[in-house]
Amino acid sequence: MNRPLFFSTVCIIALPASSWGQATATLIANDVRMVMHANGFIGPDPGQPSSIGMEIPAASGHRTLNAAGLWASGVTSDGQVRVAAHLFNDGSDFYPGPLTVDGLASVTQETMDAYDHVWSVTAAQVAMHRAYFACMNDPNCVVEDLFPDGYTIPPDFFTWPAMGDVSLGQATYLAPFVDFDLDGDYDPAQGDHPCILGDQALYAIFNDKGGPHQTSGSLEIGLEVHMMAFAYDDDAALDQTVFVQYKIIDRGTLSLSEFFISHYADLDLGCSDDDVIGTDAQRAMVHIANGDATDDGCIGGATGYGVAPPAFGMVSLKGPLLEADGLDNAPLAEELYVNGTGFGDGIVDNERFGLSNSMAFYREGPQAMTDPANQAAFMGYARATWKDGMLQTHAGTGYSSSPSVIPTLFAFPGDTDPNGTGTNGIPQSPWSATLSTLTGIRDPRVVANMGHGQLEPGEHINLLMAYVYARPGDPDPLASVAALQTRVDSVRAFADELPGMFDAPEEASLNCNGAPIVNRVSDLKRAALNVYPVPAHDRLFLRTAGFAPGDALIILDARGQVVQNGLMKGDLTEVDLTTLPPGFYLVRTTGKSRTMAATFIKE
Repeated sequence: MNRPLFFSTVCIIALPASSWGQATATLIANDVRMVMHANGFIGPDPGQPSSIGMEIPAASGHRTLNAAGLWASGVTSDGQVRVAAHLFNDGSDFYPGPLTVDGLASVTQETMDAYDHVWSVTAAQVAMHRAYFACMNDPNCVVEDLFPDGYTIPPDFFTWPAMGDVSLGQATYLAPFVDFDLDGDYDPAQGDHPCILGDQALYAIFNDKGGPHQTSGSLEIGLEVHMMAFAYDDDAALDQTVFVQYKIIDRGTLSLSEFFISHYADLDLGCSDDDVIGTDAQRAMVHIANGDATDDGCIGGATGYGVAPPAFGMVSLKGPLLEADGLDNAPLAEELYVNGTGFGDGIVDNERFGLSNSMAFYREGPQAMTDPANQAAFMGYARATWKDGMLQTHAGTGYSSSPSVIPTLFAFPGDTDPNGTGTNGIPQSPWSATLSTLTGIRDPRVVANMGHGQLEPGEHINLLMAYVYARPGDPDPLASVAALQTRVDSVRAFADELPGMFDAPEEASLNCNGAPIVNRVSDLKRAALNVYPVPAHDRLFLRTAGFAPGDALIILDARGQVVQNGLMKGDLTEVDLTTLPPGFYLVRTTGKSRTMAATFIKE
């Protein structure tokens, strides 16, 4: 039988871009709206500084984050400081595109223009694409019946940066993809497609060699960074959470000692004037809360959350590997990586940094505590040191020249550092930020740092972080922080189970062909949900455990639209499909503690 491809013509229009790349895409998933730029910056749309970088709830007008990005800093063998950093979008140290793999780590303007793009892919698009090509390759499947209106490959599938241009010296493989026909090449017209995590993912490739470091003023390092931001829609434990995965590759010839990777964020909870920063040293998280029970709006600025405002945090789930020593190191309370992963698990050299230190700095305040403007300031903030060289101290604002104060690695840890990990092993009384102690200091930014280590030429570093939100509705801001901590525990438990996240080599990409693609939370649990017969006709049976009679059941079509609602009847549920036309569907069941899903075809 002839199986014509129902593809529409895809027109790609090249638009002029700034030198550092200002193409953007928007993540709209899980009740979050987040803007991501082609150079890895998370923040307002270009030319619209008053717009919102991350908005929770989506379309609410409430800002949780103004700007965020990545910092990398270290020292060369001859003592030169090197920094690459995001701060705000009035310039950048990062530029779109991959670097060459010849040691020169170079990039052309043509490459940067071609990669001035953020790719947006959804799990629903992937599912439809897979269903179409599965049908195309099944002699018993009639594609015209399954897709009566035809099928159009999404434009971002065609331009997905799966493979570099080897004639330009780029790596053969870049962004992860499913090689449907197993020929080693990427061609969506032959069934290949992007490999993503989440129900929606944004993807960008950028570097620090495309131009001058306008943010830090430093010389370049030679870093190529692959970034995927993603979110899930179907699990209450991950509500209003966004994950960000980074793969950092040293494409140059530099070795850097005292190397730190940092996550920076200008966390703005509604009106930023009454925000207070904190660190959860045990959870490797920095967070923000309102300083009082009501978040009023700023005059001429952001909209406040009102009574009982939320808390919002940035957590490191997967940090850089420690230097290999041939041992399975045990976690020790006095070590700086006490909140890392892989310690004492019987596996050699899989130990990863947690939160080594954290630091808050401010839009307004004493000069030594404000935004960094040169490479020395960026280096200092990554090492818990103020711009004038003073160490962060455990009391008051965190800044003191008194010889009797105690230096600390963690900004405002509350009671989360009972062993004194951040204070040289000497426990201190709880220390938190308050509006009264921060008089004259406002609008905090925060940087969460991991290191120090050694960066070598050709080295790959894989990281995973998450932005997490909680609003329990209690007027006490501390109640929001407690709810945030509970949510972070759930987020970490989920991330720990992602296939290949912690047990694959650093050089590996997502294992798209050798393991199930985790496009949604329920993929981790899907073996417990059995649907039959497949293909189905007038009836579908669901067999599962852990769901009670009356739990919700919905069916979505290939476009992600809900086409049927129902209720579970217990361990075995019969579903009437007589009103559904032939096609590809997803059935989703939701109980009190979990959600599961499976796909099926109706003929």
